[in-house]
Amino acid sequence: MSVRVAVLGLSLVALEARADLFSPGELARAHQSLSGLGNCTKCHPAGGQLSQESCLECHSELTPRIGKGAGLHGRIPTDKRNCEGCHREHQGEAHQLIDWGPQGEKSFNHQRTGWALKGAHAPAKCTACHEPRLVQSAPVRALMDKRPHTRLGLSTACTACHFDEHRGQQQEDCEFCHVEKAWKPAPGFNHNETKYPLRGKHAKVKCTGCHDAEKDAEAHGFPVPKSETFLRFAPLEYRACTDCHKDPHGGAFGQRCQSCHVPDGWMVLRNVTGERAFHEKTDFPLKGAHLDVDCKTCHGPFPGVKAKFKDLEHKTCATCHPDAHAGQLGSGKDTPDCKACHSEQGFSPVSYPLEAHAKTRYPLEGAHQSVACNACHEQNPALKAKVPKATLVDLKRRGRQELFSFAVFDVTKPLDACETCHADAHKGQFKDVAKGCVACHDTSSFRHLTFDHDKASRFPLEGAHEKVACGKCHAPAGPSLPLRYKPLEQACRACHADEHAGQFSKKEPAACERCHGEKAFKPSKFRHEPPFTDFLLDGQHAQAKCEACHRKVTVASGVTTAQYRPLPRTCEGCHADYHEGAFKGFEP
Repeated sequence: MSVRVAVLGLSLVALEARADLFSPGELARAHQSLSGLGNCTKCHPAGGQLSQESCLECHSELTPRIGKGAGLHGRIPTDKRNCEGCHREHQGEAHQLIDWGPQGEKSFNHQRTGWALKGAHAPAKCTACHEPRLVQSAPVRALMDKRPHTRLGLSTACTACHFDEHRGQQQEDCEFCHVEKAWKPAPGFNHNETKYPLRGKHAKVKCTGCHDAEKDAEAHGFPVPKSETFLRFAPLEYRACTDCHKDPHGGAFGQRCQSCHVPDGWMVLRNVTGERAFHEKTDFPLKGAHLDVDCKTCHGPFPGVKAKFKDLEHKTCATCHPDAHAGQLGSGKDTPDCKACHSEQGFSPVSYPLEAHAKTRYPLEGAHQSVACNACHEQNPALKAKVPKATLVDLKRRGRQELFSFAVFDVTKPLDACETCHADAHKGQFKDVAKGCVACHDTSSFRHLTFDHDKASRFPLEGAHEKVACGKCHAPAGPSLPLRYKPLEQACRACHADEHAGQFSKKEPAACERCHGEKAFKPSKFRHEPPFTDFLLDGQHAQAKCEACHRKVTVASGVTTAQYRPLPRTCEGCHADYHEGAFKGFEP
């Protein structure tokens, strides 16, 4: 009896194991489309163990990250990357496929992703960062219609989650100034490492004392900015004291405040000329901006070079200053004297009078004389590549600023062609005109036209046309299109509405001109006689007003016109029969 029970028990165990092999359990809700014995091989090739390759065929969004060894899945060693280790299946439809552990998602060690949560990031809720609108990965976004709740696809860049509170003023990474503990203060920022170190009383001035607060009315969308206002950091003018401070002397002592004042206070005065009086005894007396230059800047010592106070070259500006124009104005002996444009008071403002420009390849005439220099000589950042690296290294070694102007002076395009500087406002309508722009314009003003409509066009202006504004005929073809000059149809109907509502055929030669002249629409040239009409006005008809026969008729909603065609030509067509038909059929 006991043997039979044992055999029966073994049979039941075998059946139970076999049943488990063919029916391991219900799939989770996300994989319900794979339910059924016919779909087993989609995940278990040939009925074997789970295939990671099969998982990645569906979860292709993970492939790029795994290939780069990035993120949670990419950082797991290949021999330990078993999908079923964290995502167990066949546990029922309600089973969650992500195994966060006994304490749930909050206990997840975020450092496993390669992005440890520190500072203010540590207490943040998962959903604060894992927000659908913050997903940057294109493959993940493509799957979000089916699986909107995901923990994948985020970027670790600060601006991917946080609004740029500086509105693009700072090009460096946020980590250059800020830390994860809090946005403020910014421990990484040191004003003394900028182009304007804070010295003396400037060090005690609040940020808002120099950097004005501006309101960004267009700040909206996502991520949401913390404030509508921001501080203006760049660009700021700070070369001269008067850029920030009012001149109490009204310009009586020039613009170089630092000749008498220092950042330690307004009442702390100095006499730069007196302090540098010994330099007056040399063949290079210090004047203007040279008075404020540190001795070390010219004399050293520099890294690897001892200080030198005698026999320093100083015959030309180029001896100390690099070519700020990247070779555009010549090189070597051909380089013009810097004093032609600049003075010892500073590189700017530049002094280049019209008389000097008249000696160049392009003398300024007419309206060109009042155009700002930078309107023609625009900045070209590509010119920076022409500055020798050795020059930049030397400036850094001497502790000097990189004072370069990348305005374009070496214009290679033809200077006698207006389109070199001006965009074609007519969008190619006059590209076949031999003289180009000068056929109609001169340098005095765009509005001053030399164009003669009677001689230079196919449509001489006569009569009332002489007083019509240009825009009435030459209107733009669309909101963003230029004024239309050619080709233009010359027929009257091209500009004028048909007041007669099509009663006179467009095919009739010179239909409008038969009755109307260019001087005015009224009075008309029409006469009730040949060749205009064969209906002569005799007797009482000659005294009748036009509207008595040509009555107003409505041709459209709110549109009326006098009827000219067709009109009856018999008496009874216009007059009532006072004989009440007594003479009907009477032949005169």
